[in-house]
Amino acid sequence: MRKQINIQLYRMLIVLGAIAVLAAWNHDFVRIGIESNAYLNLTIIAVFIYGVSLAFRAVFSLRNEENAFNSLKEAYDDIQQDGERGATDPYWRHHRCLTPAIVVDRPRVLGHIYDLVYEELMRTRRLQISVGTMQQLISGISTRLSDDRSLLQYVTGLLVFLGLIGTFIGLMSMVGSVGGIIGNLASNNAAGAVDFNTLIADLKAPLVGMATGFSSSLFGLFTSLVLGLLARFSSNASNTLKVHFESWLASVSQIETGDDGDALIGKDGKLDQAGFGRLAGSMAGVTKTFKRLHRDLASTSGDFAEMAKGQNRQTGYMQRSVRHLQSIADAQLNLDRNLTSTLNRMTDALCQFEERSRQQTDALIEHNVQTASKVEEAMARLVDVLQAAKDKDAAGEAEIARGLEHLQATLHEAFPAAPEQADSLPGKTDPLAEAGEYNGGERRSPDSPMRGNAPRQDKDHELLEDEALMDEGTEADVPEKAAEGA
Repeated sequence: MRKQINIQLYRMLIVLGAIAVLAAWNHDFVRIGIESNAYLNLTIIAVFIYGVSLAFRAVFSLRNEENAFNSLKEAYDDIQQDGERGATDPYWRHHRCLTPAIVVDRPRVLGHIYDLVYEELMRTRRLQISVGTMQQLISGISTRLSDDRSLLQYVTGLLVFLGLIGTFIGLMSMVGSVGGIIGNLASNNAAGAVDFNTLIADLKAPLVGMATGFSSSLFGLFTSLVLGLLARFSSNASNTLKVHFESWLASVSQIETGDDGDALIGKDGKLDQAGFGRLAGSMAGVTKTFKRLHRDLASTSGDFAEMAKGQNRQTGYMQRSVRHLQSIADAQLNLDRNLTSTLNRMTDALCQFEERSRQQTDALIEHNVQTASKVEEAMARLVDVLQAAKDKDAAGEAEIARGLEHLQATLHEAFPAAPEQADSLPGKTDPLAEAGEYNGGERRSPDSPMRGNAPRQDKDHELLEDEALMDEGTEADVPEKAAEGA
């Protein structure tokens, strides 16, 4: 382990030597770059030196960690060999007095792990650490190492940030000076003369700004790269210590497992009475464990059987529910079909009723038109008869009588047919007609004289009375019209 740590240290020294040689070879370039913005560039170099010191300090501090680790291994080896060499040579460890002792400080990386392991070795003369505890201890080492790495990473990022700050400062200075130069040129052109010496002097400021930006960015990036490489080597050295300690701790736990298994055997390698007692106790414990496991398995099997029965019952319930729902769905489907067919039949019946009603209505309208034309002809004939009565006195009465008879016959032929036509409608389904005729809240029979088909003799009597009144009016109007004509 010491050799591997030294290898990483030598690599870090080689990198620093190469940087020093490169800086000495281009010392003029480095000097000019630093002078372009001395404060900022020197700050970058100072931060770089601080980061390098942190990297080397982390590597050099591993020497104390290595000594502490070696002391743990030595203490464990002494405990293991004390039983074998202590009986034959009580002073077997005194040969160490010939070499100077190594003073070890309390380790920083191992820390709590060192205290715990050393105390366990001194107290119980053996190292018994569970796997979970060992993982926690290893994770503690990783945490402390990551703290050192994070500090180096922060310094590396700080170098990049300082380089960017120098770049922005140089750019701002250059832009401001260029603006001033342009303003001076505009004023000189207005005055009619240009001073080239002044122009050259003004161009110095933007060039200085560019030098500041480039030098700062160069120093920041270069130092951050070098410090990152040194941090990598330092991290490798720390990981070397961690890996060796972890492997040793794992091997110790394996050895302790083997020693615990050999506790039944005596010191001389043979089974004694105490060993037989411990073996019998172990076998009894194993037997009890198997019996308890058997009971647990039996109870678990019973629980699984009950669960299977419950699942079967639930499956039966689900199947019956599915069948019931299927029957309900079938009944609903049949009901929908019946309703659909009923609605279709009702629709067809309504269409047929509408068609018959339309045909009967058309026939009734046609009959009324014919009746109206006949009445119109009769009235025209009556007018002709009355006109002829004006010209004829004696013969006109006979003619009037014939005209009235003809009019009576025409009316008798036209009007009595209307009720018969209305009663003969095939689609007549009035509930009032079926239940009985109503007049003033009283029900009347179909033969009641209040119905529309009154006896024909009453209608003829009324027509004769109307004709007599018309004759009287005609006879009274004829002498008056004759007098007016005279």
